[in-house]
Amino acid sequence: MLENAKLKFTFLKLGMAGEFTERAEKLGLFNLGDLMSVNLAKLKAHRDFNYTWYAEMLAMLKNHGLLNEFQKRTLEV
Repeated sequence: MLENAKLKFTFLKLGMAGEFTERAEKLGLFNLGDLMSVNLAKLKAHRDFNYTWYAEMLAMLKNHGLLNEFQKRTLEV
């Protein structure tokens, strides 16, 4: 389970490049909390979404030990 403070981490604080962060902001994602509560279907339907960014996002979550938590929050009903 994520601590509330960690949910406020920006993508830059998590070590992501400016390009990743810019696309995340276009997608309406400004911090880890936004990402962890995203509606995946709506995210993938957004005009600024692409799978290269998504792959980077998954790698970032994996590197920070958050991939399983993301999957639980976004894939399970």
